[in-house]
Amino acid sequence: MEVKIDSNLAKSLDKKQLEILKKFVRKKREVPIRVVYTGEYWDKIAKDQKYKLEERELTALRNSIKKLAKKIGSEKVNIIHLGPGNGMETPFILSAIKPSNVSTYALVDVNSTMLKLSEKRINKVSKSIKVKKFLRDFETYGIKDICKKVKKNGAKINIIVLIANGVLFSNDDLVKEIRNSLDKSDYFYLTLELYENGKDEEIIKPYLIPSVLNLLSNGLKIIGYAPKYKEFYGEINKKKNLLNIYFAKNGNKDEKLLVLHSYKPTIKKLKERMKSLKFKEVFCEEYKKVHSTGALYKK
Repeated sequence: MEVKIDSNLAKSLDKKQLEILKKFVRKKREVPIRVVYTGEYWDKIAKDQKYKLEERELTALRNSIKKLAKKIGSEKVNIIHLGPGNGMETPFILSAIKPSNVSTYALVDVNSTMLKLSEKRINKVSKSIKVKKFLRDFETYGIKDICKKVKKNGAKINIIVLIANGVLFSNDDLVKEIRNSLDKSDYFYLTLELYENGKDEEIIKPYLIPSVLNLLSNGLKIIGYAPKYKEFYGEINKKKNLLNIYFAKNGNKDEKLLVLHSYKPTIKKLKERMKSLKFKEVFCEEYKKVHSTGALYKK
């Protein structure tokens, strides 16, 4: 596929991000969300009352974070929070894991505005926590060095956190990188929306509200499109456990572009995947009313 770049809009991307965008569009007919993600758009999504997905995922966080806190007890830990967004989840984490038990809270995000917003939320809870900000596209550059740096200057136990982010968790290479970044004393904490039969419309709907579509349109505009809301649609691939959001110009699905994919497994499929990737399950709980899960793993 030929890629036409709007040079003015492309100024928001660095050289590597632009290369990734071109490569994905040409070879996969996909606009990778990580290179077009901005703080302005995500903040609007987080505040959108129509974004019901967030309510379900926060329920999973509230239910499972207490169990994680009980597991670590009085141990000093470092939290390495991947893709924290505007930091909405940080107060929930720190309400269960006492700030006095947190040596370092590391924030890792591709957007500098999100890092600042997350840091502010942590400081509102406790100014005694040492916050480290890492501006990084970790799907491309990984996290292993970050984990080592944090542990070198902090506690002996890292907890890598990925909350309510099926988009990132759909990337097998990233999940493998998370496992490879764990030492035997470390943990990986995950919350995730699950797939449930008969809930397809409910699962797809939050991804097709205007605030989300405005974010997804950002990448399409960089490659020369002027997208309309009605040109987006969603499908669930049950075989691959993926929710896919597509853009079809003028409704032409033969020329569709993938603009978002999010991992939506059943609890059984999640357990199978994590076992195949050689994670050791500490707990994995299903919250059926909100078809979500909270889980904790070791290497």
